[in-house]
Amino acid sequence: MVVDEANSNYYTKGSEEIATETALTLRKLEKRNKLTRNSKRLVIALVGLPARGKSFVSRKLETFLNWSGVKCRIFNVGKYRRQAYALISKESNRDRGQAGSCDANFFDAKNKEAAALRERVAKIALDDMLKWLDGD
Repeated sequence: MVVDEANSNYYTKGSEEIATETALTLRKLEKRNKLTRNSKRLVIALVGLPARGKSFVSRKLETFLNWSGVKCRIFNVGKYRRQAYALISKESNRDRGQAGSCDANFFDAKNKEAAALRERVAKIALDDMLKWLDGD
């Protein structure tokens, strides 16, 4: 098989260009360094409607990033919520079929108790993420 040298150089040349630090990227990195203690870590937040693939995409991203040497971790607020709701259901002897599954009433804005639980769970997930970002 004959390999055209111009085409075989294309991929290595492209990666060299991406790795080149420009004044613009240095300015952006400088700004990021001011905002975070350890600017070597990154947060990617996925939000959206239920059953749209957020968990699937996050697991694929985690697998790829870990494979490429970037330490990462998923903080799925839905998972935290299901665990908390399962504990509350168990304590109050409510049977929900599936452990931690919530009905539509749980997400009703008028349901103050559920709104408070959702808020607490989101804070716990955020605190866990911040600990991880700080290197704990």
